[in-house]
Amino acid sequence: MMPSEDEPDEVAAVVTAWGRIEKWLKAHAPMSHTALRPPATSGQLEAAEQETGFALPAELKALWLLHDGTHEMPAHLAAFGFMVGYQEMLALPLPLRLRWLWDMGAGGALYPEPPDPAAFEREPGYAEMLGQDLPEQILWLWEHSDLPLPALLVGDEEAEEDLNTFLHGEGLLRIDRAMSLRSMMVSTGEWPGAWVPFTADNPDDPYAGSFLDTGTGMVGRWGLMDVPSPGEETLAGFLVSAADALG
Repeated sequence: MMPSEDEPDEVAAVVTAWGRIEKWLKAHAPMSHTALRPPATSGQLEAAEQETGFALPAELKALWLLHDGTHEMPAHLAAFGFMVGYQEMLALPLPLRLRWLWDMGAGGALYPEPPDPAAFEREPGYAEMLGQDLPEQILWLWEHSDLPLPALLVGDEEAEEDLNTFLHGEGLLRIDRAMSLRSMMVSTGEWPGAWVPFTADNPDDPYAGSFLDTGTGMVGRWGLMDVPSPGEETLAGFLVSAADALG
């Protein structure tokens, strides 16, 4: 989409609308607020633009520069965030963080022992994992082990279903997930190349959601089993209506 005179206003409207959404989450849905990932980096955005072959609209980049989607293990911190010692735990080395989570949450022998990070030191990506946030550290450890991810760190089904779907029943996609989904759908001929998905009903396993038509600047709806439908509102308008729906 070519830059326009209205672009700065559209970016400001996106940031303002998201601020309303995040304020509501802090007050009414701390579990979902905890699940928001850190801002995207300029490198991530540049890589996405190289993949698509065009510059992403400024308003979409502004959205991802607020948060790069949501964590894949959304609920595990919310159950512990108000416990005595939680903040102190975050400053501990990773093995002690894991031990604290199990000691405070398992309450018996229902869950396997947490993995020992030292067992993964020779795995590619280990050093980078140590610098990530706790949700990503834990997910990395389980993805590189044979242990199942305990319910302790995921939350019950009801909480998981309700989590991260505050954007008209959808959640914000990570940039890499959005690019992967777009690439798949464009390669099959299902989508025009100008469409970029940014939300999904399940950000970890997308089945339906919303896309931004970078040619028109309008948000549309997509579904793996549905005919995509172009929309009539901008990204800022989409977020404003989502914020209005939250209250």
